[in-house]
Amino acid sequence: MDPSKISPYLFTNILTIGISSFTPMVYLSMDTIKCPSNADPTKDVWSQCSGVSTPQLSICVFLLLMMIIKVVVAPLSITIITANDLIKLNLPHCLIFQGFLFSLSFLLNLYLLANIEEGEGPDGIETVAWAAIFLSIIPASLELFHMTFHHAHRTSHALSPTVTLSHSPTEGSAIAGFV
Repeated sequence: MDPSKISPYLFTNILTIGISSFTPMVYLSMDTIKCPSNADPTKDVWSQCSGVSTPQLSICVFLLLMMIIKVVVAPLSITIITANDLIKLNLPHCLIFQGFLFSLSFLLNLYLLANIEEGEGPDGIETVAWAAIFLSIIPASLELFHMTFHHAHRTSHALSPTVTLSHSPTEGSAIAGFV
């Protein structure tokens, strides 16, 4: 990223957009804290609050990953996309796959938000929550690996010496030289 654009980017994305993802996380976390405080201490607290805690855990992880992607991954990403490419969906296949996985995670988290209920969660709610968490972690991990290996690939090419062969007409043999 161009150094002259870093300060406006940090101000816009971290202070205004990045911090705004904390509000829903704090709200959901307070609701999660409320359930165990009202639970019967003689019984298993998880069985009394899994209907609230499991969906909220998944939603908070999704929001946290979105904030990390916006604040950390996006400025360091090597992928450049214009608004015109995004509108026309002229995207690399990897980005389409990542967007598809994030969309599935978003829809599963929306389902979890709609099914938050006091008491024990419905059957399969934990499976849906873990699926939503993994569907949001996979594309973020793919982008981090892509950034890491692309940088390592560029660095290894920049550091590796190039061998050139030249033929000397006077000696009649090929001479190898490093450039």
